[in-house]
Amino acid sequence: MVNKERRKKLAYHLRHLSIGLITNDEFENYITDDVSFGWLPEQYYRAKESKFDDGIIRPILELSWSLYSDLEDQKLKSKNKLSNEQLKEIAKYILFLNSDIEYQWPYFDTINPIIRFSFSEHISNFLSFGKYYKTKMNEKEKKFTEMQKIGDFHYWPFINKEQYGEQLKNHPFLSEKKLNTE
Repeated sequence: MVNKERRKKLAYHLRHLSIGLITNDEFENYITDDVSFGWLPEQYYRAKESKFDDGIIRPILELSWSLYSDLEDQKLKSKNKLSNEQLKEIAKYILFLNSDIEYQWPYFDTINPIIRFSFSEHISNFLSFGKYYKTKMNEKEKKFTEMQKIGDFHYWPFINKEQYGEQLKNHPFLSEKKLNTE
């Protein structure tokens, strides 16, 4: 299911965050109002809507959260500025969000498993001297390797180079339309 309206809002806010036009706190406020039904990006997985949502929303929210520290209000400028490689990746995400393409990848949780551990899992990890965490990380790495085989992961969130290339040709912001200045 493609939710164009929420995709466009997410793309808009992500663009403004990534180039330093808004702070991380402003981004989170806009996201909770416009995209995530009141949930912060890192907590959206708990929302009942996330289970039946446009498949690209949750991964992009989680990747967005990893761009900044939520311990302080900051813009992604000067010392917090994103690298050119990060900006290129975000541009690809925004290109996908502005498409009508159905998201085809399975969900993969990018968040470190220790952040989502329950109290009992923290106890298990402590009692196993970290072996429980290491096991969870190994499981996660195997799932990631399997997921990458589904398409051309270099073009994620697009499934392959052809899909990416088509969207590049069709995207209105990237076309070479000439303005009539007469």
